[in-house]
Amino acid sequence: MHIRPFIFCLIISLCSIAAQDRPEVVAIRTELTIKVDGLLDEPVWATIKPITEFVQRLPLDGGEPTEKSEMRILYDDNHLYFGFTFFDSEPEKVRATILNRGGWIHRDDKLEIALDTYLDRRNAYLFEMNPLGTQDDALISDESLPSLDEWAWDGVYISEGRVTDYGWVLEVAIPWNTLRFPSKDELTMGLAVKRYINRKNESAIWPHIGLEYSSDVYQVSQYANLTGLKNIKRGNDIKIKPFGIIGSQKQILEDETISDNLGNGGVDLYYGLKSNLTLNLTYNTDFAQVESDNAQINLTRFSLFYPEKREFFLTRSKLFGFGNSRQTEVFFSRRIGLNQDVVGGARLFGQIGKTSVGALNIRTRDDGDLPATHYSAIRLRKDVRDRTTVGAIITDVSSKGVRNSVYGIDGQMRFWGNSSVSAWYSQVDDTSLVGPSAASMIKLDLRNDRYFLTTGQHRVDKDFHPALGFVQRNDMVGTGAIMGFTPRVGDGEELIRQMRYTLYIRDVKNLEGLSETSIINGGIDAIFESRDRIGLKIIQEKEKLSNGFTLGNGLEIQKGNYRDRKISLSARTNQSRGIWGNFSISKGDYFGGNKTSWAGSIGKQISNHLTLYGSANQNIIFMSNQGEFTANVYGFTAEVALNRKWFGKALIQYDNFSEQLQLYCRINWIHTPGSDLFIVLNQRYDMAGSKSSLVQGTQVVKLTYLFQI
Repeated sequence: MHIRPFIFCLIISLCSIAAQDRPEVVAIRTELTIKVDGLLDEPVWATIKPITEFVQRLPLDGGEPTEKSEMRILYDDNHLYFGFTFFDSEPEKVRATILNRGGWIHRDDKLEIALDTYLDRRNAYLFEMNPLGTQDDALISDESLPSLDEWAWDGVYISEGRVTDYGWVLEVAIPWNTLRFPSKDELTMGLAVKRYINRKNESAIWPHIGLEYSSDVYQVSQYANLTGLKNIKRGNDIKIKPFGIIGSQKQILEDETISDNLGNGGVDLYYGLKSNLTLNLTYNTDFAQVESDNAQINLTRFSLFYPEKREFFLTRSKLFGFGNSRQTEVFFSRRIGLNQDVVGGARLFGQIGKTSVGALNIRTRDDGDLPATHYSAIRLRKDVRDRTTVGAIITDVSSKGVRNSVYGIDGQMRFWGNSSVSAWYSQVDDTSLVGPSAASMIKLDLRNDRYFLTTGQHRVDKDFHPALGFVQRNDMVGTGAIMGFTPRVGDGEELIRQMRYTLYIRDVKNLEGLSETSIINGGIDAIFESRDRIGLKIIQEKEKLSNGFTLGNGLEIQKGNYRDRKISLSARTNQSRGIWGNFSISKGDYFGGNKTSWAGSIGKQISNHLTLYGSANQNIIFMSNQGEFTANVYGFTAEVALNRKWFGKALIQYDNFSEQLQLYCRINWIHTPGSDLFIVLNQRYDMAGSKSSLVQGTQVVKLTYLFQI
């Protein structure tokens, strides 16, 4: 059935959990100059009584941490300062190896600082650092684990760490103009801090967020209060980030070679209209520093999904999210500028009272083959009760004589620890369609540390094609559930820490009521105290193909009814080991034939300055009427870091469907916080035949500089 708007009235009418007493820490104002060097040697630090009431979360929830931690907080007109002293009874075993920003910090001891600056108990900033001060950061939305898009947010802040003979010390300065917060004379923010002791697989958190809250430090509604912040002024809050680019590009076609010299410039501007509302303007946008996509081979009848990697679209990207991620997304920024250059545009994002606001308008250039196109989106989300939101979205794509618009409403109510009920409904209006076409979803998610159940129904009409969205499957009504039992069987001393038993059931019918896909699978996983993991899964899938489809190598899968069964085994080691890896193998049916697949990767950290890892994915497929063939993808990556400002990445990929080898190399120098020099090489070679030949080659140098006013 169609999901009707009355479901949102039901969501709003449900009761929410009352607020509870919270721990509190008072930030102390200082007029002294704080040098961020990881020493905490300014006299003012010694005058502050530290927060020491950290509580163990893992392996023994609510237990006393095995090592003592101290936190002190200062602020002045320009920065919010944190000073941490992390004692360790075996300081020589503190893990501190990662230098490159946004790298494998989870392989080290680390600290996470989460700040709910609006005190909305829903969203927060996350800052993550290891004992060297190496940084990563993310945006937390709706108390959920940050997506890859949100981890790509790069906040500007300063951190320095030192390993000592009693543990490690970390000093952090977060500029006020990196954060968004209300314009008030006195501020209260939400705060949570978590320390991770890698070799013990132990986490200690303040305030205590128990295992009943499965979102861990992302459970924003449980944060402590950070008070004492008075008379904070953000100034004009203007950021200007120009760029310049030089380079060359060559593309070799069958009958001609196209060569271009690249020389260009552009600018991004961020202007704080209010303390909680930002206007972002871009002109002549260039994405030359963007990482290469991972190679994939499609062995299904559905489109592959490639995530967004461009910085301009990643900031507050979750705010624009609407629909089912990677299945039916109304807003998918990767559609913008996919085949055309971006001339420029504007984005507006922030909060007005209890309403989150996002708006976007981008224009691409007329290139002769494709006319200039305007991409627009407006997104609103309002907090109507504690942990309850309702929202709406409008998207529009228009060019000469063509227009595609989408309208949608959604709502979510979070309750208990990390449970929720949510629903959305959207409708496409396109000049090529006789009438509107719709998609919708309703979902119930019950979750704690021992049990989970997610069930719902997802519907997509036959002609639902949002031009600014991503739809994996049309003409469907999918009903399903996944449930699990995840008991913790160890407390730090046993071999196994946690077991995971899961059952997944799904049935997909077309809009005429005919069943097209039926899936049932069960799995069991063991998670060891060492953080190694093994798993076993048994899967049965029935497919009714009304139409056949063709694979990338030209092989045709015929229409018909198929029942495929397969079994898979997987294993993964702790990535903090000197050598780590993962491996999976599966064997079973494949559209009337059979398929054996295996995938694996292995990595080694040679030193603080060099990490190497490789991967392989091989599929051996036998079809009774077409013989045997393989579908293979191979990759090798090297990450280099001279220090915390100079680092690079090289990636080599090959797949035997396209028979192309791709070489991607990027060197990044952070010459000042928020400002970069990129040197990028991207080459593609045709490996078919006896000799390799260049298909496309690009060499680019790009310089950016951030001015803050």
